[in-house]
Amino acid sequence: MRYRPLLAILLALCLSVFALPAAAAKAPLTYDQIRNTGKAAICPSVSDNARGRIEVPKGGSVKLTDVCFQPVQIEIEEEKRNGEKEFIKAKNIMISAATLGPIKAEVTPKDGGLELKVVDGITFQPTTGQLPRGERVPFLFSVKDLVATAQGSAIDPSTDFEGEFLVPGYHSSTFLDARGRGSNAGYDTAVGLQAAKDDFATNRKVDEVSQGTMSLRIARVDPSTGEMGGSFVSIQQSSTEQGALEPHTVRVQGLFYARLAQES
Repeated sequence: MRYRPLLAILLALCLSVFALPAAAAKAPLTYDQIRNTGKAAICPSVSDNARGRIEVPKGGSVKLTDVCFQPVQIEIEEEKRNGEKEFIKAKNIMISAATLGPIKAEVTPKDGGLELKVVDGITFQPTTGQLPRGERVPFLFSVKDLVATAQGSAIDPSTDFEGEFLVPGYHSSTFLDARGRGSNAGYDTAVGLQAAKDDFATNRKVDEVSQGTMSLRIARVDPSTGEMGGSFVSIQQSSTEQGALEPHTVRVQGLFYARLAQES
């Protein structure tokens, strides 16, 4: 009988020790736990069993927050010896800094279907793909001003969005190269080459703005949490170094995540 208090104390200590790891696993990660680990470049995931649907009200909209685009594979189009072109898998040497997000988006009914618009957030990041032979191809991975449409009246695992987005220049219009040349600032030609400026493409700087296309497939929807996830494939142009290089066609495949914004 006299050992019962001691046994109760020991049992309580054991239960608390086993409960600590579980509580720690559920707690949000701190900055020190994320720094230099690459975890910040990973989009949240949705359970594979989530097969629900989120209705989009007629005349209304569904606002999405924490939208995330995580590149998984980068492919760059190359021309073969016979003249045909094919996409070659490239190594993403900036994988920890290529994920786009958080982004805000909005889904509204349009023409009997749905329209998804990216409205705010981190919508582009400088990225570089390295080909097997060592060539590095810089490009601005982007979903800026994405407008995509899909069939149906609700977001569910069969919803497929397709649309276009803007690809800003890899360098801003005020960027100056080593000779002080730029598209909107600096010299319009290198000193000593004025007479031959039309013969050197690298001597003429232009703004490099282009359009890209994206296919976005929703695979999982959890109405209880408002989360959705899926995959995307985008095709865009690489950087031309302000008109000095021929652009490559870049195909990016990756993961998508979003959740419903809380009504305020």
